Amino acid sequence: MDVRKNISVTAICVKPVGTDLVAHSAFDALTRKMGFSDRLVSLCKEEVWLLGFALDGGEAARMTRMLAEETGVFVNPNRHLHELVVGNGILPHGRQRGRQELGIMVWSYQDSQVRPTEVAVRERLGVESLRTIRRLTLWWPGFVEGLKSGERCDASSSIVTTVSRKRGLLANPHYQGSLLLERALAPAQLLGSINEIEETTGAV
Repeated sequence: MDVRKNISVTAICVKPVGTDLVAHSAFDALTRKMGFSDRLVSLCKEEVWLLGFALDGGEAARMTRMLAEETGVFVNPNRHLHELVVGNGILPHGRQRGRQELGIMVWSYQDSQVRPTEVAVRERLGVESLRTIRRLTLWWPGFVEGLKSGERCDASSSIVTTVSRKRGLLANPHYQGSLLLERALAPAQLLGSINEIEETTGAV
């Protein structure tokens, strides 16, 4: 769906309170089986929900906060930590920016979780202002100190799209898209970039 001027896009970023077993398994595969042990020192991930509302920025921010903190649709307070990106907020949102990691965004072209979530928000909760919704995975690879910017970028690119047993892990190109976040983006910019990638590649 196109991002239009009358749509305010926000984001809910969610991660587990404890150990993320999926991220742990991916890190283990990359370092023990795929040759990244000399560069990669950590791998974290967050689930990112992009929400587009037919509301102004302030109302969209309030609606996003309500959905995240009062409904249980996106966040289970017993299991998750969350952060909102609203107003002038940007992604990546600073949680690991101190070491200059590059975020890697991955999403499924046909995500089976999106439609039930949209129904829950629009029909069960009555939020008719919701116009678009996307679910993404934001990966944070942590590299060894001293690795140059270009080397970080090359290493990040190498661990994303699966092309062989030794190259790529985080995205399957047959049904997933990916985007290396070389600069911080607002939620609306991120959604626009994803739409552009899908239109260019004919993925949808």
